[in-house]
Amino acid sequence: MIAALLLAFPSLNPAQTSSLEFERVIEAYSVPNSSLLAESISSDGKASGVAFNWTVGVVLSAWVAAARVDTTLRPGLIRYANAVEVYWNPKGPVPGYDVLPGPKPVDRYYDDNAWMAMALVETFELTKEPRFLDRAEKALIYALSGEDAKLGGGIYWRESDKASKNTCSNAPVAAACLAVAKHRDGKKLRAKAREIYDWTRANLRDPSDGLYWDSIDLTGKIEKTKWSYNSALMLRTARELRLPEANDLAKACYRRWVDPESQVIRDEGRFAHLLFENLLPYQRVLGFDPVKSLASIPVGSDGWYGKRWDRLDSAKNQELIDQVSYLRAKYVLRGQ
Repeated sequence: MIAALLLAFPSLNPAQTSSLEFERVIEAYSVPNSSLLAESISSDGKASGVAFNWTVGVVLSAWVAAARVDTTLRPGLIRYANAVEVYWNPKGPVPGYDVLPGPKPVDRYYDDNAWMAMALVETFELTKEPRFLDRAEKALIYALSGEDAKLGGGIYWRESDKASKNTCSNAPVAAACLAVAKHRDGKKLRAKAREIYDWTRANLRDPSDGLYWDSIDLTGKIEKTKWSYNSALMLRTARELRLPEANDLAKACYRRWVDPESQVIRDEGRFAHLLFENLLPYQRVLGFDPVKSLASIPVGSDGWYGKRWDRLDSAKNQELIDQVSYLRAKYVLRGQ
């Protein structure tokens, strides 16, 4: 049934949207007898596992973007946002969202909570239901608890393995501070966002191109892999702080990751959708064509998107995060 549904509704113009696109993903990945979603589905359509919390954050953000342009999706968004509270782990020293639903031993990530904070702020802004803002604030409190004075500041990646401080934790936490600051404790959180941004820029920015490395360990050794979403979240933060360096960072991101002919972002979708979204304010300056960019992403004969946006990778299992990353980008484009 799912395969037939997918083939009956091939990808539309990326500037257009249909609730059917979103609903078919939710149907395909639904966990039986639950309001939760699966992490992946096999080639025969069987759901496998419960989504990790990182995926949940992307699902929420995609659902909000979709519900902004199609109000019929709002009730489902509220149900899902309530359902994923099972990921909240109340154990100390600071409660936070866990990688999987409890009850279970603690395994929390500071970046996961930053993604949740941003998605829950957006959920609050759309629904006007204060409980979602409360949850966003609590997730941010947890994320900020990952900071200490080693290396002069910065936020760790994982609570149980404080071996490195990563751009993928610091940049989203800075952005989450600014998201919550729109509604609560604005002056203090904006200052905190700037502090985290400045630490990340000082420690993890490659001066040769202005882009951001992956992480720094406690000995000061830098892991120099560059992921598009790390620079994208630093771009988002710089723009929201109204820092003039944002323009140069946008140009550097475009040069590194956007194919000049197809306009597609050359990275995995789970990272690329964040760069796509944060390049939109600069599309005229850069010559970035977002409609062409999304239209250039290959899709399989079964209707599913693969891991990467610049080529179609064959896989036994199709991951939920890859589908909702594309939908987040498409609905954000439609709603701008």
